Amino acid sequence: MKIWVTGIGGCLGSNLTSTFASKGYEVGGNDILRKEEAWRLHDIIYPFEYVWCATEDLDKSLLEKYDVVIDCSIGFPDRPFGTLSPIKTFYDNIQPSFFLLEKLRRIEKKPHLITPSSFNVFYGLDSPKITEKTPVQPSTLYGYTKASVEMLVKCYGNTFNIPYTILRVGSAYGEKGRGDELPHKIILYALKGKKQFILRSPKAKRLWTYSGDVSSFYLKLIEHLNEVKGETLHLAGNRGDQIVENIELYNIIVSLIDSNMECVEGEYEEGEMVHGKPIDFTIDSSYTRKLLNWSPQYDLGEGLLKTIEWFKECQKKYIYG
Repeated sequence: MKIWVTGIGGCLGSNLTSTFASKGYEVGGNDILRKEEAWRLHDIIYPFEYVWCATEDLDKSLLEKYDVVIDCSIGFPDRPFGTLSPIKTFYDNIQPSFFLLEKLRRIEKKPHLITPSSFNVFYGLDSPKITEKTPVQPSTLYGYTKASVEMLVKCYGNTFNIPYTILRVGSAYGEKGRGDELPHKIILYALKGKKQFILRSPKAKRLWTYSGDVSSFYLKLIEHLNEVKGETLHLAGNRGDQIVENIELYNIIVSLIDSNMECVEGEYEEGEMVHGKPIDFTIDSSYTRKLLNWSPQYDLGEGLLKTIEWFKECQKKYIYG
């Protein structure tokens, strides 16, 4: 099987490339970074095709050679840039997916499109129990762009017979992650010996998923392509499905690092407060897990420990400053 990954140089795209290549799949991908600048790919020893271009500029004839396309090029950060530059957030989250769909509809033998979305599409709900069938109700521009892409994929998929699967992805963390993601930012501050950390949205909740579980999920997905056509699935959780407030996450991390860094509770970011209360939710992913025979193998503490060790190694190599 041949798998194309857009946004291959990002945290998700690079982890998936390494995972798929190590299992014998033929992998290729594109990114707006030069290959030599895509440092997350430098440890991948397996051969893979790399095209330096935006998804909008991909050649249709290239995609025709692949069986699966995983669209990781729409992962524009949600906070705080989404509120500070809404026009760029809108274009960068929707435009690549739209142009990709336009190319796929013109291919005779269409590859299976996998689109990672976000649980941000639900943050307008009031303490919901979210299932795979829960209607979207976003509360932020970022959530609306993710919901819009979901609708585009469904529209193009059903109209032009493009096989597709949409994934609602929980808050992911782990190796190669963005430095501004909350767990990674706390880890970096603590490892650098910072005295104080300003924690925004302290009581808002998240269901964190370790990158190792994300990779194992995608492997299961690839093995069950026929069963997941047209499905919207949940890629979320940890062993025990522990949903924690941001302040709880902070306390776990500083305890694991044995740091004395002081936490200062900051303001709530836009979309982190719904109906006057911090984001609170539960997720029922039983349909997805039964369909794929998959469940997370790492609990929150185990994943954080592995992530801390990885960032320690990065410090030795002067990565992340």
